[in-house]
Amino acid sequence: MTRLTSPSDPQAPHARFTVEQFHRLCEAVPEQRLELIAGEVLTVLAKGTRHSVLVNRVTQLITLWLAARTDCPWELWVESPLCLGERDEPEPDLALVRQRSHGYLSAHPEAPDTVLVIEVSDSSLAFDLQTKGHLYRNAGIPSDWVIDVSGPQLIRAFGPDQQDPPLESLHHRIEELLLTMPPASEKV
Repeated sequence: MTRLTSPSDPQAPHARFTVEQFHRLCEAVPEQRLELIAGEVLTVLAKGTRHSVLVNRVTQLITLWLAARTDCPWELWVESPLCLGERDEPEPDLALVRQRSHGYLSAHPEAPDTVLVIEVSDSSLAFDLQTKGHLYRNAGIPSDWVIDVSGPQLIRAFGPDQQDPPLESLHHRIEELLLTMPPASEKV
């Protein structure tokens, strides 16, 4: 992530945006991938190959996992915004949100709709664990997981331990998937 700051003075104070102002900015620069964290507009960095592969494989795994659960009230969101307050609209790599009859056509899912967020981290591991993790916990999202691309390994940054059997099952499946992936240091 990078901050949008003044090119002449990157340390200069800058404005904090509301979600409404952020949406207007996004309409003005639709070619930019942006997210809003604590009122700051951050550009979303380009994704590396390992990041993309892991997001795709975990997406496939969760899609199959959801399809096998006939009574599952959740749906998968991929790289889509969550509205977490007046100044926060992150785009986690993956999120499980409660299904709604309106399909979120009028507004992004909010914290009470969200059961789990998963960040896939390459160069942003510290940011995802600390800044975004703090944001998700404060918003009341029950589970926040981070996949460290370099391991690869799954870090349960926040969430119930052994208290939610469906999510525990998913956690184990993702860990099994990651065991099939070579570490970043290993050439394939």
